[in-house]
Amino acid sequence: MDLKKKNVIWFVFYLLNSILLIIWGTLIFWLIKSHIIWDPLMFLLTFIPILFLIIIPLYFFIKSTVKLARNFKIQERLTISKKYLIASFFIAFIVWSLSILAFVLYLFPNAQFYNYNDGPYLLWNDDPKTTMTIIWHTKNPTESVLDFGESIGDMERFRISALEKRHIVKLRNLKAGTLYHYKIPDFSTIIYNFTTAPSASTPFNFTAISDTHAGLDPSEYGAVIDAMTPYQYDFIIHAGDLGPFVGEELDGWHIFFNHMERHASTSPYMVAIGNHEYGVDIFARNFKYFFPYNYVEDWGHYYSFDYSNAHFVMIDVFQNQLDWGGFLLEAQEAWLRQDLALNKDKWLFVVLHAPPYSTGDFNMHQKLASQLAPIFYENQVDVVLSGHDHITKLFGLIALKAGEAHTFL
Repeated sequence: MDLKKKNVIWFVFYLLNSILLIIWGTLIFWLIKSHIIWDPLMFLLTFIPILFLIIIPLYFFIKSTVKLARNFKIQERLTISKKYLIASFFIAFIVWSLSILAFVLYLFPNAQFYNYNDGPYLLWNDDPKTTMTIIWHTKNPTESVLDFGESIGDMERFRISALEKRHIVKLRNLKAGTLYHYKIPDFSTIIYNFTTAPSASTPFNFTAISDTHAGLDPSEYGAVIDAMTPYQYDFIIHAGDLGPFVGEELDGWHIFFNHMERHASTSPYMVAIGNHEYGVDIFARNFKYFFPYNYVEDWGHYYSFDYSNAHFVMIDVFQNQLDWGGFLLEAQEAWLRQDLALNKDKWLFVVLHAPPYSTGDFNMHQKLASQLAPIFYENQVDVVLSGHDHITKLFGLIALKAGEAHTFL
């Protein structure tokens, strides 16, 4: 191979790795973003290694690229020092290792290595009138065996023979507005119960909570559940931030599930994802592993469901990693408009973690408010439920047309 071709090959090699290095440097910053916004010291401790890992090797790349470009131009004899070669191959190894790791983590969340006996908990990923999804987790792979029925003394058995650690049983063809009992013989001796959604427009109650942060102080979530206990409610709405950076922390999920089982084993648990469900788990694959709702798309964590004469829309405001909690991406906004427009004849509830309006520490989310408020007004959304700011505030915003009041809680 002649000198000119060698120079071209080396130039392309360094250029491509330089570009990849910049991309991954930016991505690493996004990966830690959910952590560093809370703790300046953590930001410094994280940023210093990034300086060494990214900026200094990048200097060698740029210098080598310039040198190679000059060699290519004047066609001098190609000379590359050992330090340039070592730096280039080291960075290339880091870059491609991270790429492979990201690919593996995206397809296979570390929740698959979850080694706790937790659950059961209920959720809907289909029609609440005729279906119920029951989930529990075991340390060791076992069959999924569940008994259920309208009478404790007359239950039928549901069995999935495949050995799994995450057990998902979806009961179908249930009767609307009916009380069912269930038990998991190989998991617990407790007999639980649930009630399917009514078939017609019927008054109902639900409870709305947020920012339980189960692992920060184990007593806080328990106190919330204690406060809820005297009341009768048909299901639970959670506006996100289930635990302390639980996205990637399996111990945090375990603490959360320990509390959650007290009420989620009998009342379906519907969550709008928060920033703590992401954390280092940039794609929030663990959240999707634990909560397999009927998501609209794989990249986002948004969905909707009906109950009686009401329609609930659960938004993912952190899907946009470039502007966290700032605004919805185009696909989610288009879906939101269509979904609300198709359900104007129902009571409309929208649940999102970051509030468009707030007087708390995070204050106003100007971009989010400017994007979503017109959509809510246009489609006559009745109530918007949010969390994130750890305060209780009620905003009653009245549109220009008489009688169009919208409540932000």
